[in-house]
Amino acid sequence: MTSTPSPLPLSATQESLWTAYRIAPHSSAYNTVLRLRVRGVVDIDALERAVEALRGRHEQLRSLFTEDRGRPCRIPLERPPGCFALHDLAEADEDELLAASQRAGLAPFRLEAEGPLRIVLVRRSPDDSVLVVAAHHVVNDFVSRVVIVRDLLDAYTDLAAGRDPQLPPVPASYADHVEKERRYVASPAGQEAAARRRHRLAGAVPAELPLDRPRPPVRSYEGDTVQRRLPADLVASLDDCAAAVGVTPFACLLAAFQVLVHRWTGRDDFLLGVPATRRAGRQLSEVVSCFTDTAPLRARFPGEVTFRDTAVAAGQEVLRGLTDSRYPSALLNRPAATGHEAGRAPLYHLALFLVDLEKVYKSVPRPPEGTPEGPSTSRAGLRISMIDTPRQQEGQLDLMVRLERGARTISAAFSYDTDVFDRATVDGFADSFERVLRAAVGTPDMPVAEIPLTDPDELRELLALGTGDRGGSG
Repeated sequence: MTSTPSPLPLSATQESLWTAYRIAPHSSAYNTVLRLRVRGVVDIDALERAVEALRGRHEQLRSLFTEDRGRPCRIPLERPPGCFALHDLAEADEDELLAASQRAGLAPFRLEAEGPLRIVLVRRSPDDSVLVVAAHHVVNDFVSRVVIVRDLLDAYTDLAAGRDPQLPPVPASYADHVEKERRYVASPAGQEAAARRRHRLAGAVPAELPLDRPRPPVRSYEGDTVQRRLPADLVASLDDCAAAVGVTPFACLLAAFQVLVHRWTGRDDFLLGVPATRRAGRQLSEVVSCFTDTAPLRARFPGEVTFRDTAVAAGQEVLRGLTDSRYPSALLNRPAATGHEAGRAPLYHLALFLVDLEKVYKSVPRPPEGTPEGPSTSRAGLRISMIDTPRQQEGQLDLMVRLERGARTISAAFSYDTDVFDRATVDGFADSFERVLRAAVGTPDMPVAEIPLTDPDELRELLALGTGDRGGSG
């Protein structure tokens, strides 16, 4: 007789993701999707068994998420519901194949009944298909995504060769991470860290761009994305500026974002979200789950500051945020231990983060900037390449800017909440971000108040509208 598994507690970040899921269970805002183009005949039986080997190695992927006595929890299963599907699209053209694979990745998860992993092979001919690897963010971050794909391909390679999968045991447990987090939060050291973090945030409010529509009573978690690619000369100037100012390139990018928000809102003191990882130590490098912690960082613009001042301050604020990073940011807007009601209002509506693609994707290379498909690698008689999937994780916040850095490139995805913004507004914000960054890194000692938000040609046109002179002859 099989005993019923005991429910296990979630981390603070997982609890916040569970709350978002409960609010909008039909949303794909927290789906993370990776698509692989597969050329060659896939052994379906070997692929199904590889999926099971993957879940056998990673407990989070064979868990259900639910509630027990009013608290969110995870239930690990030895025999979880199946998560693999084969979709045959005979004679489909390229656009139909890619659209179907996108839909497969963005279908909502049913965490209570099906779990947080979905793997779908969308096949249009015996030797041409797309493998979709989708996971809910509650068990996934960038490192986890890499481990999942690597382990899946390694297991398939072994099975296709007639061998049992050689996936080694994971040297650590996410449950141990959750237990350590809970002990720290309840400890005197954790309470002191919480007090320091709340003190640093006291008096600041979340930055809020002018909205196109009032916030609805209940968010839909639906969104869209504006894509941008920073010009190569601007990326090079960014690195030069960071070296000259003595900060990281990320500090310069964050400072440009802060400057733009300051200029759009008129606020001199506000909070933005900056995601970081709480994955500490080599043992956790193989653990699949969510270690992301989005920290609220404070931006101040006292008096006549320059971009250099702002970049230095941004770098210092990032370092200060790391000082007490063991205390989860997701707990900062909950009532303090003193009984003071801190409320549950969001600490940020806007966030910016940077991913170094050169350090993340190794088993299957990412597509070069501006191309839909990456270089292929050979596995078990198959040619496998990654397909760009830019539209995902939309609608989580008012605006989330994801910067992805390659060897010499930076692409930016401005993902926004369609409840409150029109695409034209976000288009304008994305244009202004590039202008602010170009002006600032070119002249870092320029006062923030003088950094142009408008292209000179557009400014001349606007001024001409004010005088009635459009530059024409009539």
